[in-house]
Amino acid sequence: MIRRIILIVISFFLLSVMITPVTLFASDKRVLLISSYHPAFPTFFQQIDGIKSVLDPADVKLDVEFMDSKRFYAPKNITAFHEHLKLKLENISPYDAVITSDDNALKFVLKYKEDLFPEIPIVFCGVNNRKLALSMNSNDLVTGVIEEVSMRETLNLILRLLPKTEKIYAIVDDSPSGQGDLKTFEKQKNNFPNMMLDILPLQDFSWEEFERKLAELPQSNAILLLSAYRDKNLTSKSFDEALKSIEKYSKAPIFHLWEHGLGQGIIGGEVISHFEQGAAAGEMATDIIAGRAVKDIDVVAGGDVNKIVLDYDVLRKFGVSSNLLPDNIELLHEPVSIFKDHRKSILIAILFISLLLLSSGVLLIYVFRLRKAEDKIRRSEERFAWAMEANRDGLWDWEIDTNIVYYSPGYKAMLGYGADEVPAHVDSWLDLIHSDDRELAMVVNSECIENKRENFEVEFRMQKKDGGWCWICGRGKAVARHENGRAIRIVGTHSDITERKQAEYELISLRNYLNSIINSMPSVLIGLDINGVVTQWNHRAQEVSGISCSEAEGKILSSVFPRLSSQMNRIDEAVSKHEIHVERNIYSHNGGEERYEDITIYPLSDIGVEGAVVRVDDVTQRVRLEEMIVQNEKMMSVGSLAAGMAHEINNPLGAIIQGAQNIDRRLSPKLAANFKVAERWNLDFENLQGYLQERDIFQILEGISASGLRAGGIVSNMLGFSRRSAKSSDNHNLSDLLDSALDLAANEYDLDKKFDFRQIKVNREYGVNIPAVFCEGNEIKQVFLNLIKNGAHAMAEKKYTSVGPCLTLRLHCESNMVSVEIEDNGSGMDEACRKRAFEPFFTTKQAGQGTGLGLSVSYFIITDQHGGSMKVLSSPGEWTRFVVKLPANSD
Repeated sequence: MIRRIILIVISFFLLSVMITPVTLFASDKRVLLISSYHPAFPTFFQQIDGIKSVLDPADVKLDVEFMDSKRFYAPKNITAFHEHLKLKLENISPYDAVITSDDNALKFVLKYKEDLFPEIPIVFCGVNNRKLALSMNSNDLVTGVIEEVSMRETLNLILRLLPKTEKIYAIVDDSPSGQGDLKTFEKQKNNFPNMMLDILPLQDFSWEEFERKLAELPQSNAILLLSAYRDKNLTSKSFDEALKSIEKYSKAPIFHLWEHGLGQGIIGGEVISHFEQGAAAGEMATDIIAGRAVKDIDVVAGGDVNKIVLDYDVLRKFGVSSNLLPDNIELLHEPVSIFKDHRKSILIAILFISLLLLSSGVLLIYVFRLRKAEDKIRRSEERFAWAMEANRDGLWDWEIDTNIVYYSPGYKAMLGYGADEVPAHVDSWLDLIHSDDRELAMVVNSECIENKRENFEVEFRMQKKDGGWCWICGRGKAVARHENGRAIRIVGTHSDITERKQAEYELISLRNYLNSIINSMPSVLIGLDINGVVTQWNHRAQEVSGISCSEAEGKILSSVFPRLSSQMNRIDEAVSKHEIHVERNIYSHNGGEERYEDITIYPLSDIGVEGAVVRVDDVTQRVRLEEMIVQNEKMMSVGSLAAGMAHEINNPLGAIIQGAQNIDRRLSPKLAANFKVAERWNLDFENLQGYLQERDIFQILEGISASGLRAGGIVSNMLGFSRRSAKSSDNHNLSDLLDSALDLAANEYDLDKKFDFRQIKVNREYGVNIPAVFCEGNEIKQVFLNLIKNGAHAMAEKKYTSVGPCLTLRLHCESNMVSVEIEDNGSGMDEACRKRAFEPFFTTKQAGQGTGLGLSVSYFIITDQHGGSMKVLSSPGEWTRFVVKLPANSD
């Protein structure tokens, strides 16, 4: 055994020493490189290094000529280059092959081939004109390498390195090259049906907007940088400046299709390598020089010579495992490994040392090897046994083919079993798993067995010996497999995570409880960080703004709740001063409605937390109630004034009526005393009666009495209407209340519109046997008067052609209710006004002509105080009908 090892080591050493480079050609082989550009162009040295990496080992000499067409491409420059090159070629022997770099050099050689390079094979590289390049497959003396991006390969690389990527954004501007690459990107959507491919068009943003958009992208997305030089304002940046900005604001990893920019925060990609382009062209040239026919060498697609370059530091930043890296890649910033950099020298040194040591120590090693191995095994077994007893986790070792499982002592103790109470079989585990979790646990283990995953982690419940349940986190890994990939042996651990699960449940319950409290509040609650970005958004905020919580969180407050934009300075002040800021009764106009809000800003003052909570309360009802209270106080004052006026009017009115009655009595022929007084004054009483009759004195006295009595009735109504008493409810005939309200309304006269209520035709349609209604008569009369006056005003605003204004009063029974209908043929109201007719402060009248409380108060009196109902029907331009229903008195 030892002799065999020594022979293998010596043989390996001799072979490594004897290997020397082999020269393929004689030293007189020559190749000419025609570069489209000049030596200072960034890609030149990469290309020429790639070419020389192949030609130098083959001992092929390389000459270079520069067209410098990037700076000088006028026809006269091309002609001068042609003449100069032709002069050189006439004085030297023909080249064995010509290599061209980039498009201009290839076009030049094709144009002057017969003049300069007859029958000399041509190899091109770095050509972007794919159509021209592929057409060379029909040319027996021309072949080469196309330069093209590896778009699909880079997208596959993104998904390999970051399998949890949710969306890939391509950053592009409106430059022609950028738009060309964008078309290639969009063609890949059919190749990736399960991945969302989207774009970030720089031409649609300013640089500031673009940076904010980048900041919003989550780390679960990825960015493919195509072109980013100028924004929508045509503000340009260099590549390095643009890349620095993207890397600063993006949390997502950045990929690229070219070598430039690598090492500056880009994770990498399958990039165009000008070195590989040159190396591929060099390989073709050496094959042609070696005798291979040009027509047998197909034009190579550019992607075939591109290479994968990744940045080790950026990979670590995004947690990319080295297991996910593909083979044959170039890794930038990889940690320096002395062994890797000096492998050959170290191996040779090791071989020499090994040879010296082997000759003197092999026997000694052989003698002690068995003894040391025995000691090591014994100590290992002891250490393992102690670890098993002390470990709180359960260890298991599953032999798949036999289903025999080793369960550690800690495994059994974790479940409350003794050392001999759990059989060494997989069914012991399966039988203890909760029925709801068994399928998931088996699926994960089966995927590992079938080589669908190398290792796994799964959570499930297991029953303990005492009948209780505990949560287990199971981890496992296949340590041996068959040739077909199926697992032979899996080892792993089971950890009791019951306490962690309980803590998670309590945390989730607490979070849900707090969210329920926040979301159940009728106020708008918005949490903000110190920069004004939304961190909390309750249901009321969603209802008011129409923006969901997921859409609002992470956005600036002013962008999702614009009407709070004016509060941003106050929010900053509240946070900086740690003071609560309150603004009350702020007016707003939303959806045609007038609203009032209180806005309160609470600064967050906990250690380590900076920001604020904004609370918005709709206090419209409160403000309106306050206004109603003020209006009610005014009405009470008006009522008191009306009562006082009525009392004051009543006294002279009584005197007028009494005086008119006394005059009538003094002139009456029925009183004997009148004749006696007339005789004493020598008056003929009969002649006096004739005079009074002819001058209508008696009719005038009757008019005075009638008017006085009518005025007395009005005063009586005013007194009754102005009095309020909680004990005034009684049985009332609604027809009497309607007629009394009509009498009050008959005195309504609008001086501005010259409208007399007495010009309105009134139709009474009262049913028979209408039962009395138990109600507060003055309040019901107030409702009727309000409805009659509203109808009169509506008719005053309408211009009639044939039929004049008409008010119809209907009274009838419906089951156990008495129904009153007050209908006018005025201007009517549209559906929007009809729906809002009973809202407090809603009015269609001009400012100063109404408070908007009449119908609201009437509705309150009927529905709340008398248990009735009230509704309005209308046909715009034709009629309006108010229907009031009150409970009939059953007594």
